[in-house]
Order: sequence, then C-alpha cells, then structure tokens
Amino acid sequence: MRKRLGSERTWVLFFAIFLALVTAFPYLVAASQSGAEFTGFLIGVEDGNSYIAKMLAGAQGDWLFRSPYSAMEQGGALIYLPYVLLGRLLGPGVQHATLVLIFHIFRVFSVIIICFAVYDFVAFFIRDLKLRRLGLALVTLGSGLGWALLFVGISSLAGSIPLDFYSPETFGFLAIFSLPHLVLARAFLLWGLLAYLRAGDRAELPSGEIAHGSVWWTSFLWLAMALSHLITAALGLALIAAHFAYLLVRNHFQNSKKNQIRADFKSLVWAATGVAPILAYNAWAYWQDPYLQMWAARNQIRSPNPVHYVLAYGFLLPFAYFGLRSLLRKKWMQGSFLLTWLVLLPFLLYAPIGLQRRLAEGAWVMLVVLTLFPFEGKGARDPRALWLFSLAFPSTLILFIGGLQMARDVDPPVFLPAGEAMAFEELRRVASKGEIVLSSYETGNALPAWAPLRVIAGHGPESVDLERLLLKIQALYQTSTTDVARLRFLRDYGITYVFWGPNEQRLGSWLPADEDYLELVVDLGEYEVYRVSDDAFE
Repeated sequence: MRKRLGSERTWVLFFAIFLALVTAFPYLVAASQSGAEFTGFLIGVEDGNSYIAKMLAGAQGDWLFRSPYSAMEQGGALIYLPYVLLGRLLGPGVQHATLVLIFHIFRVFSVIIICFAVYDFVAFFIRDLKLRRLGLALVTLGSGLGWALLFVGISSLAGSIPLDFYSPETFGFLAIFSLPHLVLARAFLLWGLLAYLRAGDRAELPSGEIAHGSVWWTSFLWLAMALSHLITAALGLALIAAHFAYLLVRNHFQNSKKNQIRADFKSLVWAATGVAPILAYNAWAYWQDPYLQMWAARNQIRSPNPVHYVLAYGFLLPFAYFGLRSLLRKKWMQGSFLLTWLVLLPFLLYAPIGLQRRLAEGAWVMLVVLTLFPFEGKGARDPRALWLFSLAFPSTLILFIGGLQMARDVDPPVFLPAGEAMAFEELRRVASKGEIVLSSYETGNALPAWAPLRVIAGHGPESVDLERLLLKIQALYQTSTTDVARLRFLRDYGITYVFWGPNEQRLGSWLPADEDYLELVVDLGEYEVYRVSDDAFE
C-alpha cells in the first residue's frame, strides 16, 4: 500500500512539473523578447500590475494593503497577504524584473500544490488509478464548451464571452496560468473540505473521535485559506455548514450515526476557528475605512447569464447525475456532501453579493468527481469517457496559443516601451514613497508596479470614483483648462509629480514645460516627469 501511494505521489509530482513547465513556456518566450519591457503578464495585465505593486509595497515595509491606485486616504487592511509577504521577503531595493520572477516562482509553487490537493480530493472518491489521473488532468487542463461558440463564429452570447476565457474560478487552467493566490486558496479549500469529510469517516471507527493533530491541521488549513483569499474560505465554511445542517435535519427524521454528527460538528467548529478571526477583522476594517467600502462597491464580479454555466458545465451533468446516484448508494456521507454542493451551486452563483462569480470556486472539481464516478470499474478506456473528456480541452488549447501569440507580438499592455519603463525607474529614484503622480489611466496602471508611488487612476475596482476622475484627468491635459482649475486639482489630490508621455499626449495638447509651477526632473525624450514646485499653491 505504501509503495503504491509513493508511486502515485511521484506521478502527481511529475505531472505538476510538466504543468508548471507548460504554463511557464509562454512567459519565457515573452521574457526573451527585446525592444520592450515585459510586464510579466500575458492575460489580465491590469490586475497583474496591481499584484506586482502589492509586492513592491511589501518590499517597502508595508504589512497592510493600501491601494496605490487612489489618492484617497486609507487605513489599510490585511488582505492580499501572499503578495505583501513575498515583497517583504525581498526588501526595499528590489527591481521590477525580480518581482516578476518571484511572482512566477510563486505561481509554479501554487501549480504543484494544487495538483496534490486535486489528486487527494479525487482519490478520496475514486479508487481507479487511471480515473484519478484523468481527474487531475480534467480539473487542471479541462474546461467547458466555450470553444464551440468560437467554432461557429459566435464570440459573445447573452452579453458575455464564454466563461472558459475569462473566469478563473469556473475551471482550472486560467487560474493556474495567471492567479497563484486563487490557486493556493483552492488547494487549501480542497484539503479543508477533505478534513471535514474524513472526520465523518473517522467517526465510524470504535473511538469515534478526531485525532488531536487533525483538528489543529484543520484549523491551520482554514486560516491559511482565509489569508490567501477570504471569499474562498467563506464559501467553504458555508458548504460544510449547509451539509452539517442537512445532517441535523436528517437525524431528526432518521436515526443517523451520532458519532459521525459529533465528529462533523467538531470539524466545522475547528474550520470556523480558522476563518472567523479573519472574517471579523475584515468586517471591522471595511466598517471603519471609507476607501474599502467604496472599493467593495466597485469590485463587482457578477455571474453572466445562466446559459453560460449550462455551456460550461452542462455536458458533464448527465454523467454527474448517474455518478451522484451511485455515490449516494455506496458512500452516502461523501455523496450527500457533493449533493449539497451541487444543489447550492445555482444559488451561490446568483447570490445578492458583488462577488457572485467567485462562488463557483471548486465546483469544477466536484463535477469532475461526479462525472468520473460512473466509470469506476470500467476505467478511462471506456469509449464514452474518451469522447466526453476530449471536449474539455480545446478551450485550454486556445488560451495557450493565445498566450503564445501575445508573447510574440510585443504589444501593449503586455509590453511597455523601454523608454516608459526607464522613466518609471528614474521617477522612483527622485521621488519618495507614497507620493502621488498625475498620469493617464494606462500609465497609472503600470507605474506602481515599477515605483512605490500612488496615482489618481489606474485600476478599475481600486481607483474609486474612476469615471469622474478620468474626465477630470482628460480635461487637465487640454489647453482650454485654466491654470487656476489645474492648480486646484493638483492641490486637492495632493499631486507631487506630473507624468508626460505618449499616453498623456493623446489626452490633449497641454505642455507641462510651459508652466512655471512645474520643474522638469526626468527627461528621456518623449517621456518627461515634472515636479510640482513647493510654492505652486501660494
């Protein structure tokens, strides 16, 4: 048994390394390009720059998240901790290229971790070795039928592109390719749910108790999950709480195993002890910080029209139905948990909160397990399985080829002009941490990833009051704007530096060089930076 377990772990490790190398290849291609500066991201560049900015803030000594994409005063909060911690490990002198490298080392680490977590979760339900391996491949590389829409020439349906191409929580590959903190939280979620399920299994032993070490391990998993991505931990806690409530109701009408219910309750309590302090802290932080409240109001990640979830998951549902029936007969406890999750899923996806789409986290794993279960004893060699599972990979191939194309094109926003990156570095040298820079939105998104400075606007959710600010910024670069109005804006927003490059020149024909209250501090030809003089507002 130990020998088989060791060989399974070895196979998972090799698969994880393979997956890490495959997903790293487009980034290596991009990093090898010359003539421009690689941001470090092929998709989701705006968010990617914000993660590097959070790492840079940590490198400058911060423990709390304060967005560099707003001039609004902020109290700070203990969120995005993985990135802040990585920055603190690097220290204040770290350069952008090093931050990007560490980000991708973190991404590779998260790929390896999620492979083991997924395999453990699948193996808890599936005994067949080949099916376990297929399950890992489906979870990490599979997705829905979004590719079929593209195949027939439909790029958008019901107001949205297919989930395969923009929703990292709906499937596996997109998160693995770009968002390590979500992947890490997903791994903790799967292990946390396993701890709960195994507690019920252990209750069937004569002692009926959870081992002392396991309760601490459970609490640690949920704490780590909450610190990695709080909404994932809240979702997991809701799932096991709902399942425990179901067990209580069932026990009221049937004589269930009381030892099992007692063990599940203890596991739920220990999960809550890991999550509750972080939930309480965040509730307090959001309650007392107006910036966080405004950011939360802007941070809307809504679920698309239900037809997209039918397109994403529908081709698995017939097999999942038969898998669930079989699982409930053979392993009622485990089956009832997955049933609870499946029943709750539509309600979670359209819950009245701004982060609806995030509540699909982990559902793909659950559906893959249910889909594979009817094939137990038949294996992945069943012809139906081969045809069904082959449908799950084209979207991932499209994403991979698209990433490679982005790496080869050397175009914004994936790449920055070398002169712009140099201007950021020079500005970092002359400016002090936290000073505010006026720039275009495009410049504002990238700048905090190179220099520990703040901008007026540069990130959709984090730049509060964005629409109004963009209009004002555009007006500032117009020659028709009076000096009185321009100086009032600079003073009201505490602006210390004015950036002037191609992005800003497209906003208007105003020439900062003509203003006597601005002094040139960075001159790189088409990129200039001006400092607002100390007596500008006298």
